[in-house]
Amino acid sequence: SHPAKMAKVLEVLVVVVVAYMSLATTSSATSCGTPTKELSFNCSYNGYCLSGGKCGCVQGFKGVYCHQLDLLPATNKSGLNQLKTRATSTWGGSVIWDNKTQLYHMYASEISENCGIHRWLTNSIVVHATSRGIADGWEFKRQNVVSGLFSHEPIVAKAPSGEFVVYLTTYPGDASDCPLCKCKDGTSASGGCPQECGVGQNKTVFSYFTSSKDPAGLNPKWSPLTSLCAAQMHGNKNCSTGGNPRTDMNLAPVIHKNGSMLAWTRWDIWICDDWRNASTCRDTGQAPDFNSKPPTPWEGEDPSLWIDREGHYHMVSHNGARGKNFLPTNSSGDCGRHYFSEDGLAGTWRVAPLPPEDLGGCAFPRANVPFADGNNYTFYRRERPHVVLGPDGFTLVALTTSVIDSPGNPGTPWGPGPNDVYNDASYTLLQPIRQR
Repeated sequence: SHPAKMAKVLEVLVVVVVAYMSLATTSSATSCGTPTKELSFNCSYNGYCLSGGKCGCVQGFKGVYCHQLDLLPATNKSGLNQLKTRATSTWGGSVIWDNKTQLYHMYASEISENCGIHRWLTNSIVVHATSRGIADGWEFKRQNVVSGLFSHEPIVAKAPSGEFVVYLTTYPGDASDCPLCKCKDGTSASGGCPQECGVGQNKTVFSYFTSSKDPAGLNPKWSPLTSLCAAQMHGNKNCSTGGNPRTDMNLAPVIHKNGSMLAWTRWDIWICDDWRNASTCRDTGQAPDFNSKPPTPWEGEDPSLWIDREGHYHMVSHNGARGKNFLPTNSSGDCGRHYFSEDGLAGTWRVAPLPPEDLGGCAFPRANVPFADGNNYTFYRRERPHVVLGPDGFTLVALTTSVIDSPGNPGTPWGPGPNDVYNDASYTLLQPIRQR
C-alpha cells in the first residue's frame, strides 16, 4: 500500500508544480518588468511600469499594456453627421486645434450629390468643418469645400511656420470609369448605383498636399496641389513605373519642428527631408517589425499618427475581418489597433505583446459602442480613425471614425421588405477621450 500512497502523493505534487508553473508563466506574460520613470516600451509607451509589474497608463489609455483608448460615450450629434440635415454622407475627419480662432478644424471626405461611401471614387470631395469642442458638444459644422472632385481621405498637419498642411488623395475629375452618380438620401442605391467602382483603368490615385496660412478665413487660400507621386512610385520621377498608381496610400503624416516629415502609408514609412519639397520624399520600407517574436501584424489601413510628450511615435488604424465581432478571447475581429515606435522609422513599429491572433488587441471597438443616451450601437463598418489632440498638441481629447449604421453588410438590403434599399450612408462619429 505504501508505494500506492507514494505514487498518489507524487501525482498531487506534479499537479501542484504544473499549476504553479502555469501561474508563473501567466504572471510574467502580463508583467511589464522593472519599474520605470519614463514611458515604458512594455506599456506601449502609453504608461509607466509600476512596482508589482503592472502598467500605470497615462491619460487617454487603459488596458493591461495601455493599448486601448480610454473612450467616453458618444452623443448623436458629435462629429460631422449630415445625413439628417443634408442627406449627405461623410467619411473620416482629421482634426486640428487652432489657437488663432480658438476652434477645432476638421477636414473630411464628403460624398457629393447625396450618395454613399460606395461612390467615393466618383463623388468624393474634401470639406472643412469647425467646432468649439466640448462647448459645442463636439458637433462640427460644415464651412466650405477645400478640394473638389475627386478628392478623398484628407489628413491635416501643422508646419513649424504655422501653416495648416492638408494631405489628400486626388485626381482631376471622376477617378473611376463609372459615371458620376446623383442620389437622394445619402445612399448610393437612391441614385441607382449601389455598387462600388474601382479606380479607372488609365487613372491614378496619387497623394498630394496643399497648405494655407489662413485656413479659417472667410475666403481661405490654399496653395496649388503638390504631388507626392514619385515617392509612391519608389523614386520614379515620371510617376509612370515602379509602383502602383491605382492604390490610394492612406498617407498619415507628422511634420517635425525642423521641417522634415514622417508618414505612415498603407504599408510603408515615407520620409521627407523638407515637407515643402516633394523631391526630398522617399519610401523607406514597411513599418511593422516583422522580426519581432511573434512578428508584428500588418497594420490594416487608415493610419493616424502622432508623437507623445517624450518623443515616441504612435499610430491607430483599423484591422481585422470586416463585420466579425471582437471577442474577449480573440480580438482578431474588426476593430481599432494601436502601434508604437521609439523613433517612427521603418521596421520599428510594435504592438502590445498579446497572443498573435489578437493582432495587438483592440484599441477601439466597432461593436457595442456606448452612447450618452444609454444605448450601445454596433456599426457594420467603423474605419478611418483619427486621434484628436488638444491645444497643447499632446493631450488626446477625442477619436473620430467613419461609421455605417447598417445592421448588415451594405451590400445586403436594409430590411426584408420589397422597398428596402442598399445602405452605404455614412457619417463621421466623434467619441471623447476621458480626461483626468
